[in-house]
Amino acid sequence: MKTEAKIALGIGVVALGFGTAYILKMKRLSEELETTTSVMIHKVNLNGIELKVDVTLKNPTQGTLRIKHPFVKFLYKDKVFATSEIKNSDITIPKFGQVNIEPIFIQLGFISLASVTPDLLKQYRSSGQLDLVVKTITTINDKVPYTKTDTIQI
Repeated sequence: MKTEAKIALGIGVVALGFGTAYILKMKRLSEELETTTSVMIHKVNLNGIELKVDVTLKNPTQGTLRIKHPFVKFLYKDKVFATSEIKNSDITIPKFGQVNIEPIFIQLGFISLASVTPDLLKQYRSSGQLDLVVKTITTINDKVPYTKTDTIQI
């Protein structure tokens, strides 16, 4: 084997090693980031129900994380019935720290609730509570996707 081919092969192996290590590190970051999501009914009026979503981002690692503002989806029986607005802003979480982001408000109209998820509206009327699946989606360091699904009773 020629010297140039050996050098190229060596560079390829080293690059593959660094690439694999980087992917594993990013996967670990995705597994280590923790989100705590709480939802409460902020107000009920003639237009519908306004939900207030509070998200706390926790970074138990020794590196600072930069994530995109979380996108929140509400599901009922695998149907998406409400989503938050998308914000193109970054949030920095210090090492071994946590950040409470500004509350996210989502308006749910009674008409859309009745047409999309009539069982959910029926549950709220009978018990005064809602069982919701809340999916929090973001991106870590502009590269690693992160999704967490919680079941919340409000």
